[in-house]
Amino acid sequence: MKCKKCGRPLHDCQACNGGRASGIFGRLSCNKCDNSGVVCSQHGGHWK
Repeated sequence: MKCKKCGRPLHDCQACNGGRASGIFGRLSCNKCDNSGVVCSQHGGHWK
């Protein structure tokens, strides 16, 4: 997967372990990656 803004490769979000950390009711709830599980090194989780 690549960032839609800059085309850089996306990395697993450290805050939620790449989306593998379970949140409320088993749903991902991470504001660092905007609930995607991945982040861009340049744009963070707000690349969508």
